[in-house]
Amino acid sequence: MFGGLTDIPRISSYEQALELCERIKPIRGKGVNAGVKPLCCTPNGRRKTQYSIRKKKHPAAASKQAVECVLYTTPVITFVEDGTIYIDMSYPSNTTHAFVSEILNDFQAYCSYRDGKTWLYCSGKYWWIPNGHGVTFKVVGDAIEPVRPRLMDRYVVNRSKAKEVYARYAAFISHCVAISKVADPQQMRGYMKHTFSTDFSLLQTTEPNEEWVQEGFHSIGSAVVSNYEWENHNIKTVYSLDPKRVRQVILDKLKREHYQEIFEVVKAEVGVYAKCLNEEYIR
Repeated sequence: MFGGLTDIPRISSYEQALELCERIKPIRGKGVNAGVKPLCCTPNGRRKTQYSIRKKKHPAAASKQAVECVLYTTPVITFVEDGTIYIDMSYPSNTTHAFVSEILNDFQAYCSYRDGKTWLYCSGKYWWIPNGHGVTFKVVGDAIEPVRPRLMDRYVVNRSKAKEVYARYAAFISHCVAISKVADPQQMRGYMKHTFSTDFSLLQTTEPNEEWVQEGFHSIGSAVVSNYEWENHNIKTVYSLDPKRVRQVILDKLKREHYQEIFEVVKAEVGVYAKCLNEEYIR
């Protein structure tokens, strides 16, 4: 049982899904669920109309005959007559993941979130299912694997290119670091709330200018850290400013501005879990 879901059958093939679908009697009457075939064929499970099963031609498989296991209105798992299994992650959630894990439990497949993304683990391998999309799987022995694995883009820093970019802003960075060493953290924190339309070309000069003042104060203010201390039975807010953090704030901004120069796209390894490295810098 995954995620509190009960009475959901385990299915591992189109033939098994078809036999189950034909065996289950549809709900009678004229209500909103009339004609629906509950996926859970136990006496208690027939009340769970949010899980249903139906026959339908599958558009992603040249309209071949298929059996869909439906969660609410989404055909989350489709068993196609050619032996493939289509997993639809149009609406990812913990419930959707548990639904997949329950049905495909004969393959020891486990679907879950990792770093906010959907992954399916099976036989020692991890497969990424992009949220909002679907992936077609094939049966390989006692496991399932994608027909065409979706591989995550990872953005790796090209260190030599990054150094070239940072060097163009060396004077500005040194200026901000020097100010941060003597500035009042509490006063500088106020500049964090201001937003400016930065002309980065003006930050590459060797002499200070108006853009240095605005962007410099904003970067320094963004680096201020607040902590709470207990003093005389009262909570006191203490602000601190680390020059190293100021430098990092500026470098992060430069990564976002010059991401096409600094980062190289590398595909993740097949069947291996991977984080989408540095995606926060990519626009």
